[in-house]
Amino acid sequence: MLTDIRNENLECCKQLQEEIEHIEIRHIDGVKGNFTILDSKELLITDFIDKLGEPVNDALYSTQKEMTEAHIFMFEYLWRQSIPAHARFKELEKRVQPEVLQTIKEPHEIVETEHKLLSSAKDEILIIFHASNALLREINSGGIDLIVKQAIKYKTQIRILVPIDDKITDTVHKLERMSLIQIRNIEQVIQTRVTILVVDRSHSLVIAPKDDDTKQSSEEEIGLAAYSNSKSTVLSYVSIFESLWKHSQLREELLINSMAQQEFINIAAHELRSPIQPILGLSEILSRKVGNETVGYVNVIIRNARRLHYLAEDILDIAKIEAKTLKLKKQSFSFVKTILEVVQDYSSFTEISKSAPNVIISFSASEDLQFLNIVADQNRIKQVISNLVSNSLKFTKQGTIIVTVEKNNCYDSNKEMELIVRVKDTGIGVAEDMIPKLFSKFVTKSEKGTGLGLYICKGIIEAHGGKIWAENNKEGKGATFSFSLPA
Repeated sequence: MLTDIRNENLECCKQLQEEIEHIEIRHIDGVKGNFTILDSKELLITDFIDKLGEPVNDALYSTQKEMTEAHIFMFEYLWRQSIPAHARFKELEKRVQPEVLQTIKEPHEIVETEHKLLSSAKDEILIIFHASNALLREINSGGIDLIVKQAIKYKTQIRILVPIDDKITDTVHKLERMSLIQIRNIEQVIQTRVTILVVDRSHSLVIAPKDDDTKQSSEEEIGLAAYSNSKSTVLSYVSIFESLWKHSQLREELLINSMAQQEFINIAAHELRSPIQPILGLSEILSRKVGNETVGYVNVIIRNARRLHYLAEDILDIAKIEAKTLKLKKQSFSFVKTILEVVQDYSSFTEISKSAPNVIISFSASEDLQFLNIVADQNRIKQVISNLVSNSLKFTKQGTIIVTVEKNNCYDSNKEMELIVRVKDTGIGVAEDMIPKLFSKFVTKSEKGTGLGLYICKGIIEAHGGKIWAENNKEGKGATFSFSLPA
């Protein structure tokens, strides 16, 4: 049985449910008309009863299949929209507002529902706009005026999340002049594809736009909407809003801190450069003029000035990598010859010979690569090779460091040929827990290193469209650092 259960017929419905064993009663608001279907074959449509207790004067009886099936369809449709009698009894007895989850398809009804909700707000309005255009349409439909009105009249707290761009910057600034209205930018990557409105944490309206999102009118752009006063549903949307609000707030704070940090790093690195250059230059001149007794002290100054110089350059490189402003000065050059120069410099460098006398550095490349030119930033590639060889020297007390270049022919016709450079040593290797984070900042187990070199290498190689990785040697001691470059 389907009926409109009200206070007037509450006891009657309860009595029916108690006395009839196999009855199921459901409630639907404002149901009109009376009809009965028997065994899906017979249909009885009775007149409306004018007064309670009066008999029915007229009725229509039919066994016509089409007419019966039409009324069965109507009944089943209404049954699906109804709620069980026990839930309705609870609503009436405890005066609980019935929970509603309603789909609205007509655009003008959606706008009307939204405006009614905004006008009813007393404590709080939360809105997530899926695009800046959605905020502009809200202005055109009068929704923003209602928000401002509630803020003025009831001191309603209003928070809005919206992707802020040039189209709405002025509007945002005007709204933020009111202390009760707060607006935050929502990132493009996490913004929703729907507009979500929550009023007083008791009502929600979710509006889905049409695909193009280009119309200026709300009614032209709105697809459909879902309204609910269900506590669990509404609080779920509140939770989503609060999470995005907190994320947006943290992101703004991080951006401010990052900009301040970036500015400090740039200033510090440039300021370090200025005094280091004359210290280094004059110390080198001085070392050639002083006697044997003091030359050792001057060499200490030179060595530490060089370390400061390298550190300043590393800091600048990191600042450029993180700001994505690392510019490559690409030119055509002999790849093998360039690597060979770096290896020869390390092999003949006196300080390295003294610190690692039992280490032999060698280089090999196949003949077909001897005259291969590539287009890349030569100095940056040298920097990467130098960092990798230097890194191997720190952890190799004896044995060999072998630098090799090989060609990796890609069988996929859409991919270019790759060049792979490997720096293989016989040192202590890399701890397994370090390998996944080896190319991150400040990751090092060396007392001498800063943990910046490998991070810079990664930034340079990736800027060239390549990859860099590390692994321990399977056949023996040591590790191999490799990178690939498109040829």
